[in-house]
Amino acid sequence: MKIFNRVVLKWHWIIAIFILFCQFSVLIFYGEDSYIGIHDNLDIHIVDYQILKLNNAFFAHDISLPLLGGISRDFLASEFSLYALLYFLLPNFAAYLTGYFLKIILAMGSVILLAKDILKEKYDRYEPIIVLAGLSYGLLPLYPGFSISFASIPLIIYILRRIERAPSFKNYALLFVFPFISYFTFFGIFIIGYLIFYTIYRSLQQKKVSVRLAGAVGVLFLGYACFEYRLFLLMLFDPTQTIRDTMVMGDDGPVKILANIADVFVNGVFHAYDFHKYIILPCCILYFLFLNVTYIKNKNGIKIFRDYFNMVIALIIFNCIAYGLYTFEGFRILIETILPPLKGFQFTRTVFFNPFLWYLAFFILLKRMYDRRLKKTANILALVSLLTILGSQSLYNDFYNTVYTHAWMAFKGQKSESLSYREFYSPDLFAEIKEDIAYNGAYAVAYGMHPAVLQYNGIATLDGCLSYYYQSYKEDFRKVIAPALEQSESARIYYDEWGARAYLPSGVDDTIWKPVRTMNVSDRQLYMDADAFRSLKGKYIFSRIQLENYEEKDFTLLGSYSDDDSPYTIYVYEAGETE
Repeated sequence: MKIFNRVVLKWHWIIAIFILFCQFSVLIFYGEDSYIGIHDNLDIHIVDYQILKLNNAFFAHDISLPLLGGISRDFLASEFSLYALLYFLLPNFAAYLTGYFLKIILAMGSVILLAKDILKEKYDRYEPIIVLAGLSYGLLPLYPGFSISFASIPLIIYILRRIERAPSFKNYALLFVFPFISYFTFFGIFIIGYLIFYTIYRSLQQKKVSVRLAGAVGVLFLGYACFEYRLFLLMLFDPTQTIRDTMVMGDDGPVKILANIADVFVNGVFHAYDFHKYIILPCCILYFLFLNVTYIKNKNGIKIFRDYFNMVIALIIFNCIAYGLYTFEGFRILIETILPPLKGFQFTRTVFFNPFLWYLAFFILLKRMYDRRLKKTANILALVSLLTILGSQSLYNDFYNTVYTHAWMAFKGQKSESLSYREFYSPDLFAEIKEDIAYNGAYAVAYGMHPAVLQYNGIATLDGCLSYYYQSYKEDFRKVIAPALEQSESARIYYDEWGARAYLPSGVDDTIWKPVRTMNVSDRQLYMDADAFRSLKGKYIFSRIQLENYEEKDFTLLGSYSDDDSPYTIYVYEAGETE
């Protein structure tokens, strides 16, 4: 009976372990036949690590990598990061899954550490909602390439709290190595900014400089500079113009800015989609109104500004306002004037902190429900919020997408239009193609698919996706795709005003690289300047679309390739020799 009672008291851990077991079992069982988010994931980050692996370039210097016509290794992620280490040591899919589950474990562990640090001996009383909140935060389908960075937010708060209380060498050492699991341009710069403001606040409050926190600012900045030294060298010491200098961010008016702020407050953004609008948002809004009306009614208005729940909501709103103001040109000019190296930097990423803040606000609400003897109701709300994450579709909800897609295919008896990890890259098919054409490392472009498919399979590309590369190459590649841009105004705006996806577009059909099983197009003409293509040493076009005018462009069809395990039929065209 005692053992049974102990098990019942730890019901939250049983739920957590069961969910982790289910996710692990499903993703291991299906393996590379799992349905993993492709956009800004399989088409960028995983293939970047594959390129580093194929070229033995994780720790290399002064070498070019075979994408975008030959780009410096320094433009890809630092070797001194947890993700890089995983991909260096493990096969790619194994590295992805390891990162997936490390993210969940790190989020749960960090939340529990922080809760124990704050609640101390009261921790046990609130453990069920702490564990469920940590699990929920860990399961959020956030940007996979940086999901460990999201998960580490409660950990950095925990470390800074320890430093403020007891600034030991160990605590500062933990702070210095924190960038190993973080990322400067997504999180680090904002963490440092928030820490500076907090240091100023505490210094004013104590009427003396907070040396401990000031030291933490320096140590953390030094950590990021060391662990991401390649980025810092490019950002601070390379004067060459990059595409960040020419990106057009628009200049919205007040109505549009307010609409953007309201939208991100309710819905979040797809890179940081956290499902908060279904359960957490209405609960927090209702509690916010109840809490502050009560303060006013009891003539305790000053407590409105001191209440932790209100402070968290204020931070959420601040991040949403920063997101909205980014499309106001005057605000961007002000920031770029004060800090020139940040020209083109996306301050919208402050909203990446909002998933943690929403779940923190929700936890504060649940804790106060516990304090008011509403424990069962709080547990139910925590469970419903958790089930919402597990049972809702989103771009990066890999577990849901894998279960749903395989169940749908079994029920329908047909293939899904979505592509699995294995199908997207189709390594066996491309190995056959490379052998048949005696591929020797010559540059190619992809048509009708992401260049990442070629890059993953060891094919050098003139095209590619990278949010930071030299403007001069963008202009050179533009000459190749100029005929398509002249045909399509949407394609021209997409490339000229952004340019991170240097792809070969159609002059008629939009986003022909969409990863689907069935490729339907209305136009099979190739809109390309073949001479510009050859001047960049381009030799091949790997196309999912059978082109009608390839001979006019002086290309030769080498063959068409397909197999039963791939959704692709690939047509390979070879450029004629330059005259």
